[in-house]
Amino acid sequence: MSLAKHWGYSKDLVLENLKGLAAANPKISLIPAEKTVVYNDSLQSKGNKNINRIMVISGGGSGHEPLHAGFVGVNALDAAVSGSIFASPSAKQIFAAIKSISSKQNNSKGTLVIVKNYTGDVLHFGLAVERAKAHGYKIDMIIVGDDAAVGRSKGGMVGRRALAATALVHKIVGSAASEIEDLSRLKILGDSVANNTVTIGATLDHCSVPGRDIANFEPIGQNDAEIGLGIHNETSVKKVNPVPMIDSLVQDLLEFLLNENDKDRYFVPFDLSNDETVLLVNNLGGTSTLEMYAITNCVIETLYQQYSLRPKKVIVGEFATSLNAPGFSITLLNVSCASKQSQISISHIMSYLDLPTDAPGWKAHPCGFGLERDINIETSINGIDSFVKSQLKLSREQQTDFRSSLVNGLEKLLDKEPSITFYDTVAGDGDCGETLASGANGILESLRNNEICFEDPVYSISQIANIVEDKMGGTSGGLYSIFLTSLIKHLQDCTTLNLCEMFASSLHNALYQGLYKYTRARVGGRTLIDALEPFVNTFNDTLNFSKAAQAAIDGSESTRKLAAKFGRASYVNEQEFKQFDEEGGLPDPGAIGLATLIAGFAGVDYN
Repeated sequence: MSLAKHWGYSKDLVLENLKGLAAANPKISLIPAEKTVVYNDSLQSKGNKNINRIMVISGGGSGHEPLHAGFVGVNALDAAVSGSIFASPSAKQIFAAIKSISSKQNNSKGTLVIVKNYTGDVLHFGLAVERAKAHGYKIDMIIVGDDAAVGRSKGGMVGRRALAATALVHKIVGSAASEIEDLSRLKILGDSVANNTVTIGATLDHCSVPGRDIANFEPIGQNDAEIGLGIHNETSVKKVNPVPMIDSLVQDLLEFLLNENDKDRYFVPFDLSNDETVLLVNNLGGTSTLEMYAITNCVIETLYQQYSLRPKKVIVGEFATSLNAPGFSITLLNVSCASKQSQISISHIMSYLDLPTDAPGWKAHPCGFGLERDINIETSINGIDSFVKSQLKLSREQQTDFRSSLVNGLEKLLDKEPSITFYDTVAGDGDCGETLASGANGILESLRNNEICFEDPVYSISQIANIVEDKMGGTSGGLYSIFLTSLIKHLQDCTTLNLCEMFASSLHNALYQGLYKYTRARVGGRTLIDALEPFVNTFNDTLNFSKAAQAAIDGSESTRKLAAKFGRASYVNEQEFKQFDEEGGLPDPGAIGLATLIAGFAGVDYN
């Protein structure tokens, strides 16, 4: 790939960047000589006997923006110190940052330093921390290392490199610092978050450094991609040719994070069915927003489909970049494990991520944790507009009966699906049984996930109608959808207070004023109407659901003796029907399916 061009700068690019950051964010102050930005409220606390939180500092080489300086703000960092591009700041700079916001008074709650696990950073920050201790400061340090690309054998004593997990540690520790008053306990939290986070990245090319000749880096081929490339242009661990489709690439990347059989790289254990997790999809700097959200969706779907893992919170954007690298990284934080190790609840850790901040680099939205969201977002959105509510309210006992009757009807229908399919291979195109089964399975899945609310029967029927419309195609799907939709309308319009009378009247109107406007099929035409109309009329006349179900059964059985007038069966040679003479004739599969569903709902036997 061709190298990117950059603007020329006559002044120090890093310092100019920090000046612009401070100018655009009034609550951030800049100490130019030390390339350190400080949150104004932290400056106001200096020397104050009532300092109200542990101070949190981070920093490192530039080129990873918004990391470090972009995370200075309320419920985040109190200060950040910047080195040159890809180079650690000096111990002198770091010590100056510590002094700028920390107090040596006995009442100081202390300072916690967050550093990425790179040799230069650890040495310089470590030296500054030791110097601060020698000067009487209460201070400690967290080292973040989350890279899963470099395994234990190769990483050796050095350990994992720091990547996007640094942003999560910044936010969680920065928020917790206002609540946790003990420095050692805050450090334990930060260590627990860092130790239970894994990251893997992929890129199409190296980044290019403004003002620097990077010809010494071997270019990545036009048709190549690399996995595990470091954020300072370090060598990758795997080359891929040709550039893969994103779903294939994401599968490979997640193997680095979640393959428990890879003992060299399985750094964080995941109980996939129980652990609460946070997903961060990080832009390495040169990937378009259009692609980032598409990549995120692919990661979410792959996590669910292959690992049954649903992240509690999803964060997307630029958090730890590598200048303009055309790539992204995937980070998984096991909140459950971090909670166990830190003895801080999952809800507290999640709340630290969600506490509002004015730090310009943190752009994650608060999550509604505790709310299960369907992975199939499109279906969920389509369904919302279709749901209709009413003033009807069922008792707990009525809700239980409604649910169990519905389940019984659907299961009876699925039991008879093979026969319905066989009948339809002769009388139709063979898909009637599959279509009915698809609708039944869709409703049962929603029931298993407790997604259907039975307190309001109109709302529950509206939800069921949405599933039917989504899952069932063909003529039967259309007929069911129109009938249920009309039923909802007439239930809303009905004024009687008697629930049984209301449903009887609404079912009758849904058929005669709704469905019959859109189909010319009538009783005797060998269709599902032969079961539906007798059911509707009998229930309206008797208010007895069992009798109405039996009428549906009788109507469906009557189709064995009827000549087809509608649908594909009207074109079938009657000689094909003779093989069913011993069982009384070939019935209409749609009528059999509907009668089976109604009978199962009513608890009436239909063999």
